[in-house]
Amino acid sequence: MKKFTLFLVLALALALAAIVYLWPGQEAVRACVVTGDVLNNVALAELPRNSYVKIPGGGRGIPLVKLVEASQPLSGEYSILLMGSDGLFAQLKGDELGGCYIVKKNGGWNTVATQHPVNAGIKDISKIVIADETEGLDLGVNIISQNENLLHLTPGNLFRQQLTCYPYLEGETELEEGYAISLFKQKQVLPLTAVTAEEINSVLIMGKGGEYERFNGAGYLELSSNEINYLHPESKTVVRNIAGAIINPPPLSIMDTYTDSLYYINRGERVMVILIDGLSYYQFEQARDNGLIPNLAALSAAVKVNTVYKPVTNAGLAAIVTGQPPSVNGIVDRSTREPKVQTIFDLLESEHKIHVLVEGSASILKLNTETVYSADLYNDGNTDDDVFGNAMTQIEKQPDYLLVHFHGVDDAGHNYGPLAKETMEVLAKVDVYTGLLLKEWTGKVIVVADHGMHFADPEGDHGNFQLEDMFVPYIIN
Repeated sequence: MKKFTLFLVLALALALAAIVYLWPGQEAVRACVVTGDVLNNVALAELPRNSYVKIPGGGRGIPLVKLVEASQPLSGEYSILLMGSDGLFAQLKGDELGGCYIVKKNGGWNTVATQHPVNAGIKDISKIVIADETEGLDLGVNIISQNENLLHLTPGNLFRQQLTCYPYLEGETELEEGYAISLFKQKQVLPLTAVTAEEINSVLIMGKGGEYERFNGAGYLELSSNEINYLHPESKTVVRNIAGAIINPPPLSIMDTYTDSLYYINRGERVMVILIDGLSYYQFEQARDNGLIPNLAALSAAVKVNTVYKPVTNAGLAAIVTGQPPSVNGIVDRSTREPKVQTIFDLLESEHKIHVLVEGSASILKLNTETVYSADLYNDGNTDDDVFGNAMTQIEKQPDYLLVHFHGVDDAGHNYGPLAKETMEVLAKVDVYTGLLLKEWTGKVIVVADHGMHFADPEGDHGNFQLEDMFVPYIIN
């Protein structure tokens, strides 16, 4: 009986030892991560044991399709780049991952592809990259000039670009009695000079967190995991997770509405700001050139200015009334409504000036001013006529600062498209209202838009870092 018990114990020990030996263990392995156009970076070494399954033909591995699902790709159409540490990589279609597994071997990660050609079996994988194939401008980073959408990149697709290895200076140290050293880090970058033949005098970078920085000369786009950063070695500045770059941007932005308004008010002049929601600079040009907006065309020449990222009403309006970018004023998108910094209304209130906002039917931001809302009294699906009527009433009270917000162009652009006949007709009506307001107003007038609009087949939309959304007209009269 004792011998039998001893035999069972030994058999159990051998079985456990075999399981431990055959099961993927916690031995040190080289790092491998799923990255690119994904919501989550997934480190393979950190996955639990139940992630592994039996592979046809023997052994255990992680199904590639499960790794992709865990990373949560940002679009429904993508390719998979299996990148070996020796520089060789294989590209697979995102919907053809059956029979593909990632296995531990010799301290690294290899591919076992039972339904792909043999050269899909990349050894010693360093990264598994998800690369978007939709080419949607709402993903990744866009490089634009004042006249052209130059380049669209996503982190995943940047892996397929011809990158340069750049020695970026991290810092310098020196002993009081000894030697000095400079510390560099090798970074994979794409020079902005490779994007355009245009001479780059300055660059405006905007981050997805609302950052807004101008730089002299050209810098570099840095691939960093599932983000793209901007490096400007001359100023030793890194802007992380950027939304886009404007090469040779306009000198002014919609934030100058704040500065210019205060300038004239401090000179003793009254200021009326006419905000035409969703009016792109190219829409303005087309309407002007076709004689649809004679009143706006008769004012001082319109200049092209940029808005802020994200080009939506909340962020644009906040930039106009604070003179600060989203990273400072706290309004990055539609999810936030209360600015973190002083607005022009707060400043005018402290100076005992009269200030009024004439809005559409709903509140956009929480602002410290008298806000007159304009319900659709005529039930015509448009509040611009109601905004006009309320603005005329407020003009009679002679406020020091009057902000009039027309929404109809944006609404029509969403419904019909930015250059549709219906949208141009709404803009023509706003032009008539503007002419009538100007006849009654004594003081300076500033006309501006919060953002532009792009075609979205067949309607319009906005919110992307692209030419159509980012540039708007600006008039001071």
